[in-house]
Amino acid sequence: MPDDRSLDEFATDSTGDGGDAEGGTVEGDDAADTGVTDADESESTSNVDVTDVTPAVPTATWTTDGTPCDRCGESVARRWFDDDAFVCADCKEW
Repeated sequence: MPDDRSLDEFATDSTGDGGDAEGGTVEGDDAADTGVTDADESESTSNVDVTDVTPAVPTATWTTDGTPCDRCGESVARRWFDDDAFVCADCKEW
């Protein structure tokens, strides 16, 4: 099972050098530089039909007290979604 990684490892600015990992703006990164305006954003979302949107599905759960695996019943702190069940790492098909 792979180790968890921070999303900061994947964050890059327009130059690809990593940019500001704290979520702030990178110098020179504004609407004039990117070509994005408020009008562009409102046009792109105003035509979205909410009935066509698929809701997000969780891929994992975590609890400090532990909860039973849906397959083997062992109490674990972390479970992953696999074939419509939340399962432990041993039962998950990787």
